[in-house]
Amino acid sequence: QVRNNIKDLVSNGVIDGELAKQWKKSMDAKEKVETTKKRVEHGDVDAMLDLGKWYRHGKFGLTKSDEESYKWYKQAADLKDTRGMASAGWCLVLGVGVEKNVSHGMVLVASAAERGSDCACDILGWWYLGGKHGLPRDKKEAMRLLRRATDGSCSMQHLPKEGLEMAKANLEALEANE
Repeated sequence: QVRNNIKDLVSNGVIDGELAKQWKKSMDAKEKVETTKKRVEHGDVDAMLDLGKWYRHGKFGLTKSDEESYKWYKQAADLKDTRGMASAGWCLVLGVGVEKNVSHGMVLVASAAERGSDCACDILGWWYLGGKHGLPRDKKEAMRLLRRATDGSCSMQHLPKEGLEMAKANLEALEANE
């Protein structure tokens, strides 16, 4: 009741200013999350991935939670979504929001890379370069994967812009040292 009254007062301009803007922003974020959760109920993997990202980074009024983030990534991965597989696999390998399970995580990330995920190729490229998580240190394989992640040849391009730029810059540096 009170919320609806405030909403009407803000909507009609009776209450304005910075507090009204903040209140409206908060209500818009809450509505966005509620709408997204309804989409999840209908099996929308994009909504699952959005919730995973939002919980991971504490967006739209959600409390940052690696556990909730993993839960949503896993739900998308369970539906064989390539992006969900890459994200859930990364969480499993590093133990982010879930008990660490390197073997299962590697299977998911490698499967996502095979299915065309630029993000998974980027992840594996770095792990090969550093010889991490049971992978051999293999600069050529790392460069092949990083090249694939950055050259636009992956069918599923979901690597964030800043990650793509970083991968390109580092790949150029690796190639310059060949």
